[in-house]
Formats: sequence, structure tokens, C-alpha cells
Amino acid sequence: MPRKNAIALTASQIAFGGFIGLAGGWLCLLIVEQLVWKGLIGDRIQHGFWVGLFLLISFAAVYGSAIAGVAESIRFAGRRFGASIDRKSAYQGAFLGAPAIVALMALLNIHWEGLIAPNLLFYLLLAIAQLLAFIISLPLRILLSIHCPPELLYIIAAPVGAILGYRLSSERTQIRSAQT
Repeated sequence: MPRKNAIALTASQIAFGGFIGLAGGWLCLLIVEQLVWKGLIGDRIQHGFWVGLFLLISFAAVYGSAIAGVAESIRFAGRRFGASIDRKSAYQGAFLGAPAIVALMALLNIHWEGLIAPNLLFYLLLAIAQLLAFIISLPLRILLSIHCPPELLYIIAAPVGAILGYRLSSERTQIRSAQT
């Protein structure tokens, strides 16, 4: 695929995947909130275990619908450009994209000065960890310094994860086939 088409494919997959994932997640959230929480459960269940269980099921349904929307829209956009995208790797990447941005955002909020180093070895390890955390979160810091909304980062995290998932998977397959 020519470089121009690859860039257009990636941009369309991020835009389309982010939009469909967001719309699918909002629609499922609306259904779960109105139908399950306000319609079926309401004030009937007060016990913590059952509320927690229904909350877990609701979260899984909403997150699953958003991830399915992202992965399938990534595959749909790929078919429009003539690319064959593996379903499993697209779903895996989309599933891990959102937690990855949460982890990167958490790296921004570590209070390094408050950590006490009891000995020299721990102090050196802490300094190395601080440097690695800064390097890993540097692109995110740059985006936030130019006032990119954090919500946008959360929206495009799943499509970017899906794209990375299927591209890294296809490269591994190509390497394995070249070795045999």
C-alpha cells in the first residue's frame, strides 16, 4: 500500500473508530442506565453485593459495546482501503488501548518528591523509574501542554490500540513466515 493511502487509512480508522466507539458506548450506557438501573433495579436492590454485581455487568456491557464498535469500524475502514484486518488482534488492541491511556495519565500524577528512599540502591532505582516515567509520558505531556483535551485522548486510545494491535500482529506473522 502506498504511503499516502496508509496515512489516509490510519486517519480514517482513528476518526471512524473513535466516533463509532463513542456513539456505541453512549448508546449502550443510555440503554443500561434507563432500562436496567432505573427501570429494572430502581430502589429494589439495596444490598452491596448485588449492586456491585450489576455495576460490573453494566460496565462490561458498556465497555464491550464501545470496544466492539471500535474494532469493527477499524475493520470496516480497512476493507474500504483493501486491507485485510484480523478480528482477534483488532479486538485485543482496542481492549488494551483505553487502559493504556489511563496508565499514561497516572504517570503524570505521581508525586516523586514524597517517596522516601531508605538506602542508596532504592534511591537510584527510584531515580531511574522517574526518568523512565518522564520519557514514556513525554508525548502525553506535550499534547496536554498544547491544550489537547484529555477526553479526546481517551476517545482515540481504543482505535490507536486496535491499529497497533493488528499491525504488530501482522508484522509478527510476516517475520514467522519469513523464518520458515
